[in-house]
Amino acid sequence: MVSHAILDITDDNTPTPLPTLTSPHVPNHTPHPHTDFATMASTEDKYSVLLPTYNERENLPIIVYLLVKTFKQHDINWEIVIIDDNSPDGTQEIAGQLAKVYGEDRILLRPRAGKLGLGTAYIYGIQFATGNFIIIMDADFSHHPKFIPQFIRLQKQHNYDLVSGTRYRSGGGVYGWDLKRKVIRCGPHPVVQSTLKGG
Repeated sequence: MVSHAILDITDDNTPTPLPTLTSPHVPNHTPHPHTDFATMASTEDKYSVLLPTYNERENLPIIVYLLVKTFKQHDINWEIVIIDDNSPDGTQEIAGQLAKVYGEDRILLRPRAGKLGLGTAYIYGIQFATGNFIIIMDADFSHHPKFIPQFIRLQKQHNYDLVSGTRYRSGGGVYGWDLKRKVIRCGPHPVVQSTLKGG
């Protein structure tokens, strides 16, 4: 059985671990941005991105491009598991085209029968992940791939089981969100909540 650590990528400017995962003797700092990433990531590690989609035909190619670019720049072994909830806009067809471009071993389309929700999409997608680390994020650009290397560095330096960014602590934030979306999204990610509670 593969043991998965979860990295929850959000759109924070400075990703920080959740307070419950820090230790008083662990220094709270982020490495210099030019730290040699290749020396930190083990060649044996593989990162599986779980990317739930519903009507993301226009966003999907861009977010996948940004993910692939980030992984290649930092020499990270990766795969992207696209969990589509039967989008009527052609998202699955786009995902199929992306699999042809990047390889079916890199882009895994795992559709579901209908719109079943974000939380269950992550639970469904994790069973298809072959990486020893899981990254969960949205396809609508609310989570930018450029923060992934910072999260991986934190995990490697301190051997964290879970790294999560937050919009609600000092230094965090949301950009481009209207008031309605800010009000709706007023708590930690449900997968992170469940993990921290042990459920």
